[in-house]
Amino acid sequence: MSRTSHAHIALPYRILFLYIEPLAAFFGTYTNLFQPEPYLLSLSPNAVYSSLTYPIYAQIAGHDLLFSWLQAVLLRSTSSVKIWKIVLFGMLMCDVLHLYGSYVVLGAGGFFNPQTWRWEEWITFVMTYGPGLLRAAFCLGIGVGKVPKAKNS
Repeated sequence: MSRTSHAHIALPYRILFLYIEPLAAFFGTYTNLFQPEPYLLSLSPNAVYSSLTYPIYAQIAGHDLLFSWLQAVLLRSTSSVKIWKIVLFGMLMCDVLHLYGSYVVLGAGGFFNPQTWRWEEWITFVMTYGPGLLRAAFCLGIGVGKVPKAKNS
């Protein structure tokens, strides 16, 4: 089995999308399955957890596990920039909705004012804005070379 080359993809993208984010998403899977209340409070500090809502956290865990698998397995298995763009654009759409949810909870004053953020908001925004910006840059073709064509024997 031949090894897939990602040399045409800038190193920061490879580090983030093939290593850091799959681990972070897997951690999100664990957190949502086994510690849903702290997860809820990290996103909405005034919310009240109820075990009746646990199925929602299990579904979010499934979403996180899918993200982890897509990046750790699918992106590693292909050198196709087209496939990478499809996957990363889908994740970018999720980033936008994730940030929208934070905006709804915090309001404009809290969302756009880092001085009011708790450590949980800092983690949420750094882990969403940063990778989201890199996803957008990748989808725009920034730092992405062409896949070398195979030589005919």
